[in-house]
Amino acid sequence: MFQRLVPLIATVLLASPAIGNDCPTAQTAKLGFIPERQGTIAEVRPTSDHFVHVLNSYPGGKKQDVIYYRGLFPLTRFDDTARSINIPVSDLRTIFPLELKARRAVTYAPSQPGKVGALISLELTVTGQEQLQLGPCSYNVLIVRNRFLNAEGKATSEHTDLYAPELGFVLAKRYEERAGTQTTIKYQSIRPLGRTSPL
Repeated sequence: MFQRLVPLIATVLLASPAIGNDCPTAQTAKLGFIPERQGTIAEVRPTSDHFVHVLNSYPGGKKQDVIYYRGLFPLTRFDDTARSINIPVSDLRTIFPLELKARRAVTYAPSQPGKVGALISLELTVTGQEQLQLGPCSYNVLIVRNRFLNAEGKATSEHTDLYAPELGFVLAKRYEERAGTQTTIKYQSIRPLGRTSPL
């Protein structure tokens, strides 16, 4: 009996740290991963044709369902109170590949059920790269500046995405403050999803 238990116990002990402490890689990320920040959990599942499905769970119990194009551009965002869809009128495939100093432009129409808004132009510029630490995990991220312009060409907002090509997902956002300082909001930890269930 004891001899049969030893291999079983060894298997459990060896498997447990791998599930809990492994950092998602380009290979394991294809099966999904979970970044977390202050009780907010995102279940990230890459799907076919370069789309990424994310289920966000917030501390208050609210859930939000988001579909991204390659983990960068949000296409749909649904929750209990709102539904929004960004309808591209330019080819999203032209955004990639992203590399240093790349400049891309996307035009889309923000919409809600029964209402389509005015066209918005999004200028994407890769201004650099850096290492981003999420707990024990470290990722090389591209610094992608987002500049939004209205139909008249006037800039309405800006922010920066820290995009990890290895995972195909934005791991942090950076905002410029009026005083010239920057605020970076990032996930604090990340782990493999640990299961391969379909959407």
